[in-house]
Amino acid sequence: MPSMRLSCESYFIDIIKFDKIPNMIKISTVKIPYNKLLARLGYLRTKTKLDDKTANLIKENLSLAQKLIKPKVVTAFENITITNDEVLFKKGYKIKSNNIAMLLKNSFKVYGVGVTIDNIIESKRDGCLEKKEIFNALIFDAAGSVAAEETITLAYEQIKTYEENNNNFITKRYSPGYGDWNLENNREFLDWIGAEHIGIKLNEFCQMRPEKSISALIGVKKQ
Repeated sequence: MPSMRLSCESYFIDIIKFDKIPNMIKISTVKIPYNKLLARLGYLRTKTKLDDKTANLIKENLSLAQKLIKPKVVTAFENITITNDEVLFKKGYKIKSNNIAMLLKNSFKVYGVGVTIDNIIESKRDGCLEKKEIFNALIFDAAGSVAAEETITLAYEQIKTYEENNNNFITKRYSPGYGDWNLENNREFLDWIGAEHIGIKLNEFCQMRPEKSISALIGVKKQ
């Protein structure tokens, strides 16, 4: 079994060198930017001017949503080799995908990242729906989506800083369900990164639970 290290509400799975790689992922809180929430709700794209009542309602719900999110992160990493359209991991896991093989060309290592903000904000959204408070439900749903995206962005930036300090650079992140990396393959990917340690599971439709969860891989190359 891989070792697990805890830091605040961040989890780190080290599957290469149990005592040599520091825990660089430290995320105990995530800010939900107001402008990104508005964009998620569609206001910036349509350039609709908000009336004071609507703006205040959004800000009130945003303030509550900020208190409800509980960001958690899990990461795994492993050395890789690439053969045609397959990415072969040192410990035996493999991914068959032309898109990923191209992304990881010249990479020697891969990180897997899983993030979630827990399911409390989902419960709040569902409660609003039961009370027919549709707009409030939309705000909480959008806030949760933004929070999850902000969480994985923070994780990405911390990995980037760590690798650049070691004279490496990283690729963009890539998630199951995009390109030719089938969503069904997310189950094995989540097993590899140890996503169960932060409560992420897949239902029978390969949808992640909690809903506001994201998984992705990142390649590492020599500078």
